[in-house]
Amino acid sequence: MTRIAEAPATAPRPQRPRPDLPGLPRRGPDAVTVLTVYLVLLLVIPSNLSFASLGSTAGRPATLWALGATLWWLWYQLQRSRPLRAPIQPVRIAVSGLLVAAAISYAVAMLRGLVTSEVSVADNALLRLIAWTGILLIANDGLDDVERFRTLLRRIALAGGIMATLGILQFITGQSLLSWLQIPGMTSNVSFAGLDTRSGFVRAAGTASHPLEYGVVISTAFPIAVALALEDKTRSKLIRWFPIPAIAVASLLSVSRSALIGLLAGALLLVPVLSRRARVLFAVGGVVGAAAVFALVPGLAGTIRGMFTGIAGDSSALSRVDSYDSFFEYFQRFPVFGKGFGTFLANYHIFDNEYLLLTVELGAVGLVAMLSLLGTAAWSAARARALAHTPLDRALSQAVLASVAAGGILMAFFDGFSFPMAVGMLFLMIGICGGARRVMMGPTNLLRE
Repeated sequence: MTRIAEAPATAPRPQRPRPDLPGLPRRGPDAVTVLTVYLVLLLVIPSNLSFASLGSTAGRPATLWALGATLWWLWYQLQRSRPLRAPIQPVRIAVSGLLVAAAISYAVAMLRGLVTSEVSVADNALLRLIAWTGILLIANDGLDDVERFRTLLRRIALAGGIMATLGILQFITGQSLLSWLQIPGMTSNVSFAGLDTRSGFVRAAGTASHPLEYGVVISTAFPIAVALALEDKTRSKLIRWFPIPAIAVASLLSVSRSALIGLLAGALLLVPVLSRRARVLFAVGGVVGAAAVFALVPGLAGTIRGMFTGIAGDSSALSRVDSYDSFFEYFQRFPVFGKGFGTFLANYHIFDNEYLLLTVELGAVGLVAMLSLLGTAAWSAARARALAHTPLDRALSQAVLASVAAGGILMAFFDGFSFPMAVGMLFLMIGICGGARRVMMGPTNLLRE
């Protein structure tokens, strides 16, 4: 008797096409599209413009977009029909720790009781933290493949170059060049009519509200621009190389000690993945470029040298040192979970150090959570570098590590969470660090089914 083969109880599940194979059509907007819109809203619309009824920071279009993006991420998590077959996501775990610390701090503050002026500020701060976290999670979970990872970083480098170019034009003209920009329904909470000056030099700020915030943005973009210029041979030389001199010159013309520190930190951390020839080219180009700027702008070299040699008598540096006594006084009152995220108002004291401010608002638990998040992001980028298969991806992985490190260092020089561009860029780059590790490990289930 001939035996008839039985059909399997369940038909084999068709294999899902690999998203990293070239030539496959994409279905609508993906995470990179969402993050690109966020980047444009964050950097193009000046920091002084917001919807006043929603608050000066929560009412910014970038924050509102980020909140919508957070809901998109949550919707995906709720509607997906199968579990994610993805490795453990350290960045996601670390940011969850920060969220838990902020939520506990908020609850403790409400139970303890807050003055009226602090309640709405605390609500606003928690919403902003949720928005930043949403952008981080989309960058961490939503990068489809290596090519989309590269695409996002190309856009960040280009945005940094454009921002730097605006700063250079502001320095040359002595004008903000933004007074013409009026958006219906939005009001200004900071005047851009006159730019800040130091020793007679205009301190360029681009669309940011302060040169320090501007320094974070261009310092974040600089290592990425260098990595792309050296290794991304698929694009024209003009597009690849223009952001590098633009950002370097803008950093000098910002007359900001912090911007130069952030630029140097990012550059030094990128050095390990550069070839000997690239290192020589990088060093020679930097020296020649700086010499050219100093020759064209008389007195700038002496001003920048004085910012570092005369730091002992600098008012801003002395203000930061004098803040330590006030910090310990406030910290002793709420050492574990802090006073409450966002409740330490500027009229109480300005620390000019986000880590001190975070410790006052979130306590020791919050500070550990934030440092753990930064450390986890750096570790994830380092793992991505080790897993990368091409020189371009190795360089880009190291570049995002350098960007996060530069942003993290600059947070010690001002209350960065009060400046939407600075903190928005930092959380975006932290998410990209996690996303880099994931895409270098190979395709997984993604935000788009």
